[in-house]
Amino acid sequence: MNKLIILSLLLAVAGLAYAAEKDAVHSIAIPVVRTELKAGEGMDTTGKYCSICHSLDYITMQPEFPKATWTVEVNKMIKVMGAPIPEKDAQTIIDYLAAQYGTGNKP
Repeated sequence: MNKLIILSLLLAVAGLAYAAEKDAVHSIAIPVVRTELKAGEGMDTTGKYCSICHSLDYITMQPEFPKATWTVEVNKMIKVMGAPIPEKDAQTIIDYLAAQYGTGNKP
């Protein structure tokens, strides 16, 4: 009988300790990662609009797409994903991406 009481007390203490830990607030420090785009005409516009929705790493780690592919990608971001990019700025972004992260004006 004493063993049962001791076991019950141990389980109760363990349960209370678990409950206290579960309600505790934990935090972590997330490092700030800054991605620099290549210098060129349209860099600021590209950074401003693309970083609204995603990290600029998404740009820098892409293969060298032809301009037609960058056009499709930017239009997808606007029409499918809802990126708030005006038409004139979309063209600036496409030109920048093709020049700096693509095959230039080659098809």
